[in-house]
Amino acid sequence: MPTKPLATRLQRLSSLAPQALALALPLVLALTGGVSPALAFDQNRFEAAQERAALLDQVRNLLADESASVRLAVFEEVMKDDDPVLRSMALEAAFSGDDERLHTAGLRQLLKERDFLAVELIEPMDPSQPQAYTYNIWRELMLTDLSIDTDTDQVSGKFNSANSGGRFTGQLTRGGWRLQLKSGHYHCHLTLTELGGVDLMGSLNCAITSRTAGDDYAGGNRAALPFRIRLS
Repeated sequence: MPTKPLATRLQRLSSLAPQALALALPLVLALTGGVSPALAFDQNRFEAAQERAALLDQVRNLLADESASVRLAVFEEVMKDDDPVLRSMALEAAFSGDDERLHTAGLRQLLKERDFLAVELIEPMDPSQPQAYTYNIWRELMLTDLSIDTDTDQVSGKFNSANSGGRFTGQLTRGGWRLQLKSGHYHCHLTLTELGGVDLMGSLNCAITSRTAGDDYAGGNRAALPFRIRLS
């Protein structure tokens, strides 16, 4: 259907109540180029938005470059900047793909800047007795006071769960980490092995000792549970 001439549209608008007309006229004027400078879209802001979009596209493309050296160098440069959008984009890129050096660099940065990480243990649909008991002890796991020695990639901090707590130590590995957590009769390793953008995944593997391994408690001396850490 052809668009009615502007005069016809204005004539129809004139039949509106004065209050409605007062709201409608600025829009009509803006669409026809007769708007005052105060109501016009700020050209400088438009150009700034274009420049911003170009920068985001450039960084995204460089983080996906064929050269592993380029990807790592761009990641390191972005992390020197305070721009939260670029930093978030770079971290997500670091945890995507199969570049283990970039994975490790991303984990190093994550542990440097995060105050805590929430670890979501995943209980199996049909858990064994050791798994069910261990899940009850270690669910709601939080890693806090995170610290990393960037020279040795040694990691340390505190942990708390529904029924345990203490300090942990560990080490970054190639594209992951291995953390040691001890509490009561549990000696566990939290091993990160898979990175998927905003999801970090692995397993909690525990050795259970003393009476806790008895039939009235865990009912076994070992248990393993998958975990997930969601970064957004």
